[in-house]
Amino acid sequence: MSQAIIKQARLAAAHDGVAELIVCLEYANGGTSEISLDQTAGAALMELCAAKSLAELTGQSWEHVREALQISYNRFQ
Repeated sequence: MSQAIIKQARLAAAHDGVAELIVCLEYANGGTSEISLDQTAGAALMELCAAKSLAELTGQSWEHVREALQISYNRFQ
């Protein structure tokens, strides 16, 4: 499978009023999908990508998104 990359990232309000990070992934065939990351996963993604702004997430591997989601999930363990 070809690597997907982060095409765009933006902030959105969650139903509870806490900010979420919406990440748009782009696949090699041109397809896209959006993933919503909670506050913990969003912060983890920024750290994993060494990004200081949302713009710096563009072009990063989808694997960072997967790892950020795992970090968020594992906080409940």
